[in-house]
Amino acid sequence: MVHIRRSALPLLAVVVLISVAACTGSAATPGVQGPAPSQGVAGVTSAPSAAGPAVDPNSPDSILTQAISGGAAIKSVHLKIEVSGTIKAAALKEAGSSTGGLSAALTSDLKLDGTAIEGDIDVANQAADIKLSVAAIPEFGGVPITGELIAKDQTLYYKVSMLGPKYSKMDLGSLTKGLGVTASALPTPGASALAGVTDEIAQMRKQLQDFGAVAKLVGVEQVGGKDANHIQITLPLDKINAQIAAAAAAASPSPDPLMASMKVDAASIDFWIYKADNRLAKMSASGASSVLGNIALAITLTNYDVPVTITAPPASQVTATAP
Repeated sequence: MVHIRRSALPLLAVVVLISVAACTGSAATPGVQGPAPSQGVAGVTSAPSAAGPAVDPNSPDSILTQAISGGAAIKSVHLKIEVSGTIKAAALKEAGSSTGGLSAALTSDLKLDGTAIEGDIDVANQAADIKLSVAAIPEFGGVPITGELIAKDQTLYYKVSMLGPKYSKMDLGSLTKGLGVTASALPTPGASALAGVTDEIAQMRKQLQDFGAVAKLVGVEQVGGKDANHIQITLPLDKINAQIAAAAAAASPSPDPLMASMKVDAASIDFWIYKADNRLAKMSASGASSVLGNIALAITLTNYDVPVTITAPPASQVTATAP
C-alpha cells in the first residue's frame, strides 16, 4: 500500500482550491440583447454585467466569445466536477518510469469512475467549501477516498478519510516559505485567482481554431433548471495526432516513447452557456486512446451569485497544525 505524507497534502489541497475557483473565470457577461438581471435559485437576482456588444444568438462563436471574455466579477457559484474513465496500467508504468512519483507506484489500471469535486465558492469573500471523493484504488487500500477542503480567512482546513476524521489546519501564507514567493503572489479562492484564467481559455480556443476546430450550435438544453445554449466543438484528430507525434520526436534529450506511441482515437468538447446571462453553465470533455485509455470530465456551474455561508470547522474538530 502506498502511503501519502500528511505534510504533502496542504499544497495539493491549495492547488485544488485555486483550480476550482479558476473554473469560474469565464462567468459574468452580458445577455443576448445587452445586460439584464437574471433570476437565480429561489428568485435571487444577480447583478447585470458591464455593457458590451450584444451576443448573436445564432452564432456559436459569438456566444463563446462573450462567455470567455468575461465581465463583472461574480460573487459566488456552486461547482461540480465529475471524472470517469480508465487510465491503462501500461501508460501509468511508462509515465512513472520516466517521471517517478505516484504513478510509478500504481500497477493496475486506474479507474476514475466516481471521482468528484463539489461545493460552494464565495469569490467575494475569498472562501470555499469543497468536498472530494476519489474512486477506490487498490494500492490505496481498495476503498474510496473522501475529503473536504475549507478556505476561510486565509486559513486552509482539510481532511482526508484515510488520515482520520479531523481537519488539519494551515495558514495559507505559510505556504509561501517553501515556494519562495511573497504572500501577495499566492493565489486564493477569491477574485485574484481568476486573473488570467480567461486568457488561458481564449488561447486554448485560438489553438483549436488554428487546428481547424469548428463550433456548432446544437440547440437549447436545460442545466440546473435553466435554458442553456449547447455548443459542440468538432476536433480535427489528424492534426492533433500530428502535433503529438511532432512533440514526441522533438523531446529532449531523446524522443518520448509514450507520446510516440500515443494516438487520440476519439475526442470531444462541449459547452453549455446560460441563455439568460451568457454565463458558463457546463463544460464537458472526453477522449479515448488505445494506448492511454479513456477519460471524461464534466464541470457544471450553478447558483451564480446566490448567497453562501462558508464557516470554519469548530476547534474540537481540528488537529494541531501539520508539520
